[in-house]
Amino acid sequence: MPEYKYKVRDASGKYKTGTMSASSKAMVKDRLVRMRLMPILIQAVELDNSPIKGPFAKFLKRDKNGDLAISFGTKNPTTKDLVVFTKQFATMLTSGVSLVQALGILAGQQRIKDFGEVLEKVRGAVENGATLSEALEAYPKIFDNLYVAMIRAGEASGNLDTIMMKLVTYIEKAAKIKSQVKSAMMYPLIVLVVAVGVVSLLLVFVVPAFAKTFTDGGKKLPDLTQFVIDMSDWLSANIGYILLIVIVGVMILNAWKATPAGRVRWDGWMIKSPGIGNLLKKIAVGRFCSTMSTMLVSGVNLLDALTICGQSSGNKTIEAFINGVRASVEQGTKLSDPLGKGGLFPQMVVSMVSVGEATGAMDDMLFKISEFYEDEVDLAIKTLLGMIEPIMIVGIGGVVGFIVIAMYLPIFDMANAAGG
Repeated sequence: MPEYKYKVRDASGKYKTGTMSASSKAMVKDRLVRMRLMPILIQAVELDNSPIKGPFAKFLKRDKNGDLAISFGTKNPTTKDLVVFTKQFATMLTSGVSLVQALGILAGQQRIKDFGEVLEKVRGAVENGATLSEALEAYPKIFDNLYVAMIRAGEASGNLDTIMMKLVTYIEKAAKIKSQVKSAMMYPLIVLVVAVGVVSLLLVFVVPAFAKTFTDGGKKLPDLTQFVIDMSDWLSANIGYILLIVIVGVMILNAWKATPAGRVRWDGWMIKSPGIGNLLKKIAVGRFCSTMSTMLVSGVNLLDALTICGQSSGNKTIEAFINGVRASVEQGTKLSDPLGKGGLFPQMVVSMVSVGEATGAMDDMLFKISEFYEDEVDLAIKTLLGMIEPIMIVGIGGVVGFIVIAMYLPIFDMANAAGG
C-alpha cells in the first residue's frame, strides 16, 4: 500500500508531520479531517514496493526506505500460527473487543517476533483510519488475496467474526491437503535418496575390497564382475564431479522454475505427467470448489472469487484455465459452461455446478463437491504410493542383487574349479 507523508495543523494551531499508509491521497485527507486535523501538505512517498522475485527472494526483504536487505532471520507465521491468530481474533470480536485493542493484544502474544511486529503495524494502520482489509493487504506474504477478500466481505456485511471462523475452517482444510501431498511426495524421495546412497556405498567401498581380492588371484574375471568393478572405479574417481553436477543442476532447475516462462512450462509438465498429474487435477478441483464455496457464502462476488481461485491454485496452467473461465463468465456465460472445457473438471462436477446455478444454491453444491474431493485426494495419494512402492522396491532390489551376483560370480568359479 502507498505511503504518504503529511503536514497538518491541529486545533491548537500547532503543526505536525507524519506518514500514513492509504490507497489514495483523498483517503489520507479524509482520515486526517476525521482526526480533527487540518491538512496542509499531503505528498506520496516514492518507495520501491515491487515484489521481490528470483531464486533468492525468500532471503531478501525491503526496508522502510524500499531498499533490498538480507533477511535470513525473518520468519513468516506457519499455517497453525495463522489459524490460531484468526480464531482468537474472531473470538475477541464476538466478545465485543474493538479491532485496535484486539490487534494490540494479539501482537504481544505471538511466538514469532516478526509476525507480532506485522500485527502491531496493522494495528497502527487501523488506528489511523484504515480498514482492516486495507491494513492486511500491505502484507501479502502473510495474508494472501483470499484472506484479504474475505475480510473485506466481512467488513461490508458486518459479520466479520463469523466470516473469520469460516476462514479458519478453509485454512485448516487447505493445510491438511497440502500436508497429505507433501507426505506422499516425501516418502518416495526419501526411499530414492537412501537407495542411491546404499548403491553408492557398495560401489565406492565394498566393491573395491572384493576387486582387490580377485585381481590378486591373477585370473580373468567374468564380464559381469568386470563391468561392476569398472563402474566402481569410475564412480570413485568422479564422485566429487558427480556431486557438483547434481548440486549445480538442482540450482539451475530452481532458478529456471523461478522465471515466469520456466514456471509455466514446469507446471504444464507436472499436470500432464502420469500418476502425479491425476493427483494434481483432483487437488485443483477440490481446492477450486472449496475456495469458491467459502468466498461465495462470505459475500464475495463471483468474478472476484474466480480471480482469487486462479491466483491460489498453485499451478500456472490451472490458473490460466480459471482466468479463461472468468473471462467467459464476465461476458455473460454461465459458470458451468466454460468449466466443462479443457478436461480439468470432470463432467460430474460440471453437472453439479449447473444444478447449483439453476437452484441458486451454488455455494452449497460447491461445498459438497469439495468434501467429495477430499476423499478422492486421499484415495489418489494411496493409489499413487501403491504404484510407486513396489516399483521402487523391485528396482532397488534388482540393482543391489545385480551387484551382489556380479561380486560372487568369481567365487562360484573358484569353487567349481576347486571341486573339478
